[in-house]
Amino acid sequence: MEILQSKGQVTIIQEAYTQVRRIQLDKQQKPVDDVEPGFYGNSVGRWEGNTLVVDTVGVRENVRYQNVPHSKDLHIRERFSLGANGILRDEITMEDPTIFEKPWTFTFGYRRMPDYLLLEYICEDNRQYTDEKGIQQIRVQPAK
Repeated sequence: MEILQSKGQVTIIQEAYTQVRRIQLDKQQKPVDDVEPGFYGNSVGRWEGNTLVVDTVGVRENVRYQNVPHSKDLHIRERFSLGANGILRDEITMEDPTIFEKPWTFTFGYRRMPDYLLLEYICEDNRQYTDEKGIQQIRVQPAK
């Protein structure tokens, strides 16, 4: 993934499926009923020192974040910070009073890879051949 900051926004681009998440900075979060449901929902953030604090609501109910079901009332809070070891930490707390008994917190760590080039990923490009039954498949190169 690649993280870009511009005036008023942090943009996270993921190589897989060319996913783009936009975090609007220094905005008030809308009530969940006022948010058009989306894959990433509506994310607003603010800087607290060197930590980006992000608040997200409006994630579509059919999007299974961490393969966990949720209702329209899912509320996600994140804290992005860079550790002393250069690992980007994303501490995530999910709350959904309809589904969860209590808030669920977990952390992802991301290692910087300065020489990695984010590649284009287009689903159609991965339908490289049709098998003997006429079904499109992804061609996987065997390890050498």
